[in-house]
Amino acid sequence: MRSKATATATLAAATTAALLLAACGSKGSSGDSTESGTLTLGAAMSLTGALAREGALTKEGYQLCEKKVNATGGVDVGGDKLTLDIKFQDDTSEPDVAAQLVDQFNDDGVKLILSSYGSANTQSQAAVIERNGQVMADSAGADNEIFAQGYERTFAVLSPATEYAASMIKAIDELASPKPETIAFLSADDGFSKTGAKGGMDEAEKLGYEVIPVEYFPEGSTDVSSAITHVTSDHPDVVIGTVHLEEGVAIVKQSHELGLNPQAFGETVAPPTPDFAKTLGSLAEGVLGSSQWTETTKGEDKYFGTAKDYAADIEKEYGHPADYHDAEASAACLAMVLAVEDAGSTDADDVRDSLAALDTESFFGTIKFDETGQNIYKPMSVIQVQHGKVVTVWPKESAEASLVWPGTS
Repeated sequence: MRSKATATATLAAATTAALLLAACGSKGSSGDSTESGTLTLGAAMSLTGALAREGALTKEGYQLCEKKVNATGGVDVGGDKLTLDIKFQDDTSEPDVAAQLVDQFNDDGVKLILSSYGSANTQSQAAVIERNGQVMADSAGADNEIFAQGYERTFAVLSPATEYAASMIKAIDELASPKPETIAFLSADDGFSKTGAKGGMDEAEKLGYEVIPVEYFPEGSTDVSSAITHVTSDHPDVVIGTVHLEEGVAIVKQSHELGLNPQAFGETVAPPTPDFAKTLGSLAEGVLGSSQWTETTKGEDKYFGTAKDYAADIEKEYGHPADYHDAEASAACLAMVLAVEDAGSTDADDVRDSLAALDTESFFGTIKFDETGQNIYKPMSVIQVQHGKVVTVWPKESAEASLVWPGTS
């Protein structure tokens, strides 16, 4: 753990560097997009720091959206075709920097924002968005707490955090034979992970499973052995981790080392990420994961086509299988573009109203928002690592393979 003084100094330095970079701009000054023939969107991204891997995938999704939209001639705004131009800045995975960069975009005249990666960063940004009269399409801030603040200018295309672990519990309950009896939860202590753990525990209790009390560990931990040791004596049938990539890898690896061998592991965020199976090798086999999107997601739109079309485009552009972090980013960008087209304007208030009323099918599934700005209309999928590859196992109507149970040997 860094000392408080060191962390403060590091954040101050990162903030200064990021703001200087933002002041210079990556493609010149911003300003009124209609005058320059462009539709300018701002995106403060986690390109360095603890969330850099997920941030890089998010940037890929935004970049693919920019390319696909411009390949059609641009965004139709009241009969004028505007070139989509996304300006990226590095928020260093720090919420304070992410928020200050949104302020910097506002100073530069950029009112339409694509979110950073992660709930903490997005929550910081949402407060600034509201104050500035900007509008944000949220690709990766799933924590329900963001949308309990009464904000009216942030709209999340992804399913809420409470569904991440709950979806795996539903899948296990429907598909596993024999059914497990006890479920343990391991969670990072950030807001998203804690909300995800609560959603999973509530669902497990509702379905009649014995829930072993959750064990928390610091966000970003690569040593989770203490939490694992605490649940090992309970011999849980299933271990669910509400985590991000680094923590998810650590749970599986260190559980193996410490002799914790449940019928299955399930984790949020980590298993669908390409690095998960690559890092863990055979230890990743059978691990379940919740995913915002898969190649079998139903729906189609004019820019990306189907989910399978989207997957092929990511593979072609970036040389790796499509990840849901890519897809949710492209979906947020798509939502913003469609809202601008519907409004026939780049005015933030007009675009905000169009986003609030958006109800469309897409390669990402349903994009529609409730009164708080959450997309409660799109179900999540459950994947499993089988033979080193991620396959959809739930819901049944979009499954690519049957659930392998038990998931560990």
